[in-house]
Amino acid sequence: MKKVVIEIDSTDKMEAIINAATADHSLYCVKLRVNQNITSMAFKEEWQGIPLVIYPSGLGWVRDLIGWLPVLKKLNVKFFMDSSVAQSYEAVQILSSLGLYSGIVINEHADWEKLTDLMYYALCGKVAHAPIEPFQYVYDMYKRNTLVDYGTVYFENPAEFCVLCDAVFKKNRQHRDPKSTEKHSKSWQKFFYEATPCAACAGWRICMGKYARLENKTKCAQFTSEWLKIIETLKP
Repeated sequence: MKKVVIEIDSTDKMEAIINAATADHSLYCVKLRVNQNITSMAFKEEWQGIPLVIYPSGLGWVRDLIGWLPVLKKLNVKFFMDSSVAQSYEAVQILSSLGLYSGIVINEHADWEKLTDLMYYALCGKVAHAPIEPFQYVYDMYKRNTLVDYGTVYFENPAEFCVLCDAVFKKNRQHRDPKSTEKHSKSWQKFFYEATPCAACAGWRICMGKYARLENKTKCAQFTSEWLKIIETLKP
C-alpha cells in the first residue's frame, strides 16, 4: 500500500487533516508549503499526532525560534529549505544544532560549495545535532555497488507515495497507472543508452542524473563524488 502524503499551503487546513487522519492510518505525513518564515508561523501542540514536513520561505529571527522550541520539540516536524536561497544553508545548520530535524532541497540552482560544507557538517560534525536530509538518508541507505535514490526524501517516487493536494483525502489525487510508474522507475537507464556525461560521473549512484539539465556539470559532479567518497570512508 502506498503512503499517503497530503500537500497543503496553509495551516488553516490542519484541523481538518487531524480529524480525517484519525480514520485513515495510511497517512504518512502532511507536506506544508508556505510563503512564511518559520518563526512567523503559529505552531500548535494539537499537531502532535501528525507528521509534518514544512517547506518555509526562510528561518526568521533565531531569538524567536528559541521561543518556539518548547512547542516544536513536541511535534513530529521536519523543515526543508530551498538550496537556491543563500540563507538556507545557515538556516539548516541552525535548525539542526537546536535539535530540529531539517533538510535542504537540492536543485539545479544550488550553491555547490555551501552544499558541500553542509554535507560535511551533517556527516562529519562532532557536535550533537539533528539529522540533515538528504545526507542522512543516503548515508543510512547506502550500500556499495547499489543505487540510492534520495528523491524518496522529497516524495518523488510515484511507486511509493500517493500525493493528495487537499485536506480531504479523496480530492485531487495524483493518479499514476502502473505503466507510468514503471516508466518512471526505469527512466535513469536512458543516461547509459545515450552515453551521457552523467553516466561517467563517479557520484552517479547517489544522484542518478537529477541535474542532467545543467550545461556545466563540473560542480555537481564534484559535489556528488565527494559526498559518495565521504560516505564510503565513514561506513564500515
